[in-house]
Amino acid sequence: MTGQKQKVLIVDDSQTNLALLDHMLGQDGCEVVQAKSGIEAVELVRNTDFALILLDIQMPGMNGYEAALQIKDLERGRHVPIIFITAIFQDDENVRQGYETGAVDYLFRPVDVQTLKSKVQVFLQMNQQKLLLEREIDHRKQSEKALRHAEEKFRSIFERAVEGIFQSSVDGVFREINPAMVRLFGYDSAEEMIGVGNLRETIMSDECERREYLELLRRDGFVSNFEYRARRKDGSVIWCSESSRLVQSTDGETELVEGVLEDISKRKRQEQELKHLATVDSLTGIPNRHLFFDRLEHALAAAKRYDVLAAVLFVDLNEFKKVNDTYGHSVGDELLRMVAKRLEGRIRESDTLARLGGDEFGVLLSNIDDESGAEVVAKSLIDVMNEPFEIESERILVGATVGISYYPTDGKDSVTLISRADAAMYGAKKRGGDRFGTFKSVCGAT
Repeated sequence: MTGQKQKVLIVDDSQTNLALLDHMLGQDGCEVVQAKSGIEAVELVRNTDFALILLDIQMPGMNGYEAALQIKDLERGRHVPIIFITAIFQDDENVRQGYETGAVDYLFRPVDVQTLKSKVQVFLQMNQQKLLLEREIDHRKQSEKALRHAEEKFRSIFERAVEGIFQSSVDGVFREINPAMVRLFGYDSAEEMIGVGNLRETIMSDECERREYLELLRRDGFVSNFEYRARRKDGSVIWCSESSRLVQSTDGETELVEGVLEDISKRKRQEQELKHLATVDSLTGIPNRHLFFDRLEHALAAAKRYDVLAAVLFVDLNEFKKVNDTYGHSVGDELLRMVAKRLEGRIRESDTLARLGGDEFGVLLSNIDDESGAEVVAKSLIDVMNEPFEIESERILVGATVGISYYPTDGKDSVTLISRADAAMYGAKKRGGDRFGTFKSVCGAT
């Protein structure tokens, strides 16, 4: 066995992408060779042995699919695994085309560094074992000992893989699984999972997800990065991503499913946290202006479809600046949290309260019977805001003014309704008295 590094070919017409891939893989014990076009890649494969090819799809002259087909026609390229990496061609049709041209995987940019490095390492190990196998077969003339030794080495990779690897019948009975998959689902041994009827159904417990998975598998012959909720032995639920394909058994009479899956629960939690941060006000915990606008758009679409009324209330605190100046921002922040809690208690669960910014709040009342209903809510909000707040032994009075606009009389889009509710609020402040007003009554709209 020589100390020569295995070669990985990266193909992309973008110098930036080549540099990024080179940097990702440069420390992984392999020699990275770059090609800036499909044509150049084919010529390199014609004269060089590669362990793995990372191939972009959209390139001038010869695209990635065409390059892959030509590479697979070459003696040196016939058995080289190809992974497509693309930022554009992410639909099912392009994924299918990628597999049909001989790819072993299909990744979407931006590529997770650890995922890519893990996959590359697996293929480098497999190529290394392949080289060892070829050398031993050559030396020992395909002796039984050489075949058995090679099988043990491949089994070692199967056993050590960090991703779950399995083979099962189409109806979900596992025939073979690796230790990583046993650990993933919280079982004590592979024997607990192999040959057990309906276990796949137990793990993929959501019927809709299971039906979609089987439909895709039957229709396309494979699934790629299919995400679903999986139930572990102890009943806890994790998120999994699975790539699998239909294959024929060795006797050619039975269809089997072979696949790889990984636990993506951490990524799913991060996605949910980011979504929460993007739509919820961090101080008060109620929806922010972005979520308010989104819900208002949906409410207006429903109001138009079913010919019903909706209202927007713009709530402004009367003495908030004075509170900040007198007691400091920490008291002001606590006051805003208490205000949000009080206002939430005066609206229906089907309505939306949001902090629009500073000391301004918005209320969306959907599907109201008449305009007087919004006025009742406005008076209720003003009444609860007239009650004093107790903060750090201080009794604080702040009060509020409310402006109201109605769909469809005052506007038919979200921006118009919010701006007119804002104008009604300022008009009510100027007028004094009841501390609330509609756009029509305060601003003289006709």
